[in-house]
Amino acid sequence: MIRIVPQLEPPDFDKRVRQPGLRALAKNPVDFSPFWRHCVVQLWDAYQGICAYLCIYIPRGTGARSVDHLAPKSGHPSSAYEWSNYRLVCSLMNSRKREFEDVLDPFEIENGWFILDPTFLQVLPSPSLDATTRGQVQATINRLKLNDEECLEARWGFYREYIDGHMTFALFAKWSPFVAAELKRQGLA
Repeated sequence: MIRIVPQLEPPDFDKRVRQPGLRALAKNPVDFSPFWRHCVVQLWDAYQGICAYLCIYIPRGTGARSVDHLAPKSGHPSSAYEWSNYRLVCSLMNSRKREFEDVLDPFEIENGWFILDPTFLQVLPSPSLDATTRGQVQATINRLKLNDEECLEARWGFYREYIDGHMTFALFAKWSPFVAAELKRQGLA
């Protein structure tokens, strides 16, 4: 994962998402109407289509983009309709994160906490981290299964296109920013 700079909420967010959501919650505090779906394209635009957890480009038109509630709706209903609680993620990462609260927030991590083994494209905690932070990074890697076959193949797909000369480094960095940043940091690109 890489640090993501939070983006401002869209001008119409309050009208399209927050207010209808809060009205629905007032009527039924355990029924979360998915008004956040009204802003998924704006979320995708704001974060340039990059999954907050897997750090790869989510193509439009695939149905693979989704809104993760960093603070889960069930435990934090007052945040259910807040832009600041939304993370753009691919549907795979959203299904893995679910209601868990042990995943580090990409808005709050520092670059370099997650590193990459360039040989196998495995995500690892930086050995320079203190034990507590290293444990939190590892817990995030484990919860999201960032080193399973699906995630490895997602990283390899873009990397192969780059090393085979089918993609410039600039495009590679745009579509796979974590891998590109790690290759650059390690002097491999």
